[in-house]
Amino acid sequence: MSNKTARTHNHVSNRAKIRDGGARKVVFRGLLDNPYRIQWPTVPFNVQSAILALTLATLDGVAEHQLKRKRKRQPKADQQQQQPQKKRLVDAPSETQSPGFNDAQTVAIDGSSASASLEEVSFERPIILQHLVIGINEVTKQLESQIRTKRLTVISTTSDPIQALHSCSLQVILVCRADINPPILIDHLPHLVAAYNSLQPQSPIKLVPLPVGAELLLSRAVGLRRAAVMGIDSEWPDLNAFMSSLETVPTLAATWLTSSVPHPKFVPTHIKHLRTSAPKDMKVEKQRRKEGKALKKETGSKKILEPR
Repeated sequence: MSNKTARTHNHVSNRAKIRDGGARKVVFRGLLDNPYRIQWPTVPFNVQSAILALTLATLDGVAEHQLKRKRKRQPKADQQQQQPQKKRLVDAPSETQSPGFNDAQTVAIDGSSASASLEEVSFERPIILQHLVIGINEVTKQLESQIRTKRLTVISTTSDPIQALHSCSLQVILVCRADINPPILIDHLPHLVAAYNSLQPQSPIKLVPLPVGAELLLSRAVGLRRAAVMGIDSEWPDLNAFMSSLETVPTLAATWLTSSVPHPKFVPTHIKHLRTSAPKDMKVEKQRRKEGKALKKETGSKKILEPR
């Protein structure tokens, strides 16, 4: 059985008959569900919290880097506005000035630019930042690109164009599922991950839902306003240590998309339950319907016999 609760629909159908207000009870009826629906992986709360804590420790220093980067952009913009005026002063010296003074001035300016470039080189970028994909749209684009690449690899026989398409692929996707409203914004992620895992079962992608409040913590850790979905690619040096904590997370797969299965298997029947109502006393309800039908027949025969 699924861990989802039954949905209650309160809207009234246009074809619904007016009931006499008799006593009714709640019943559940079995209906066929869509067999191609991919459910989110079930991860215990303590495992989610442990993965979140490990992710925050991994992102240590990213927010400070983003803040320093933002602060350095403002002086650069001011320098670019003043740079043309400085160039005019240097390139057009007066006749009374000696050539040696112009050379010294040029050397001084070049020295300042060299020191600025050294400053940029010394400003180290966190390694994890080079292997992150942040945002719902960006992660979706990357997943679609990976699926497209794998399909081209299977179809095409030439290796040169396929090699150009290969790039760093996502290996872990962290989703703040409990914080995203409406949830339909991320309902496509399990299907994309399952489609990719069916094409690439050797190195599947792990889809990890995070607990409530994870989006705020992740956004602060990366120095952004929103960070609902985050992907980590396969080229990250510490990926193996991180993947060891994801062993209990189920791997999603779409069995009907796997082309290498030697013996085809039927997709099992999926049953869902519809919450509705039924009369508590069926005998009384049948008798009431029988009397109603007899009354309709009697009134109908009277109308036929009446003269016009």
